[in-house]
Amino acid sequence: MKILLLEDDPSTSEFLADTLTTHRYAVDAIADGAIGFDLASRWPYDLLIIDWLLPSLDGLEVCRRLRAQGSQIPILMLTVKTASADIVAGLDAGADDYLAKSCDAPQLLARVRALLRRSGTTAPVLRWGDLCLDPALTQVTYGQQPIACRPKEYELLELFLRHPQRLLTRSAIIDHLWPMADTPVEGSVTNLIKDLRQRLKGAGLAISPIETVYGLGYRLKAPPQATPTPALAAASPPSARLEAVMQRATQHFRASLEQRLGVLDGAMQALETGTLDPQQRQLARAEAHRLAGGLGIFGYAQAAEVAEAIEELLTAEPPPQLQSELAHRLALLKRSLVLAAMEESAEPEPANP
Repeated sequence: MKILLLEDDPSTSEFLADTLTTHRYAVDAIADGAIGFDLASRWPYDLLIIDWLLPSLDGLEVCRRLRAQGSQIPILMLTVKTASADIVAGLDAGADDYLAKSCDAPQLLARVRALLRRSGTTAPVLRWGDLCLDPALTQVTYGQQPIACRPKEYELLELFLRHPQRLLTRSAIIDHLWPMADTPVEGSVTNLIKDLRQRLKGAGLAISPIETVYGLGYRLKAPPQATPTPALAAASPPSARLEAVMQRATQHFRASLEQRLGVLDGAMQALETGTLDPQQRQLARAEAHRLAGGLGIFGYAQAAEVAEAIEELLTAEPPPQLQSELAHRLALLKRSLVLAAMEESAEPEPANP
């Protein structure tokens, strides 16, 4: 399934895209609201995840315009703006669900699955005879035996199982399975079909479920009569892969903190000298917003609240005490980050098995 992610903070976007990709979703990550709206209007995405504050066109307006033109694509708004009035505004604009960036990855993935179920895009378990694909576990089994599919093999099988009566051309398969930035040649689809057939044959399927319609494309064959099988054994989610994604994204986010804080320090210095112009103020406000979202995503809840307060200070008309209040908030933000770093360094190292 394919998700359009509208998020302008690079660290947050990277983490969310990696998390979704790890769970077998194809992701187009876009940092501009107007471009995201255009893509969502033209391409058959299964889900849209939107931040509130975006360049060119904010998340609320993207929702409104999509709903005004009749789009039924499920929309999840993921933002630091979590006041009751903000949630109401997001849902009234057309979002189907609203989630704070301080949520953890398992909760985000559960919300994604729930929205896809509601839209009819997912089913509890997809079956073709004794071949089963469980979207919640991202697991393929034949009988009780798991089949270790590569990511694109899994996604291709899922696409066929979700559209059992549909003839899929090579270009349609590419549109569903690959992000725009990684679009392959059509010959890659032929190779992928071959790989999936070999994978399923090696798992014991005597008949390939995929039929070639020469000159047109591929489709799922009518399933054989299923034989009764015991209940599938429960499987653990890919927690190890998710943990690796989280660690890598957190490292990148921490490495960007000095530069991000530098933008806010620059605004503070300009304020002190009376040279803070509207453009620099807007840049600092946008950086504070992205920083608040990133801090929430990566578990720095207290620091995220301070960054959000800085964003609000830079949004309002500047009162006489703005300079002292902004300086106070910046000091609080840096102190929160220092304390968080000290707590992390004090945590005991996990014991070696």
